[in-house]
Amino acid sequence: MDAVSWLTFVLIAALIVVIIVGILRFWKSELNMSDEEIALEKRISVLNEGQANRRRDDEIVRLLRGDEQRVVGDDERR
Repeated sequence: MDAVSWLTFVLIAALIVVIIVGILRFWKSELNMSDEEIALEKRISVLNEGQANRRRDDEIVRLLRGDEQRVVGDDERR
């Protein structure tokens, strides 16, 4: 390998490393959440789970009663 090829290889490798490090730092800063944000995410998750369970319970009750009428929001579930 001559000097120009070697220098080109080193520069390209260094550029790739710099790009990867930059992406990783950006990604880490995006994932870094405050305690308030974590608490909010947990509250939203609990509320969503509760809502999903209530909707599922309503669907089971309708099936057991034999009530096949459409309910507002039925098409959103599918």
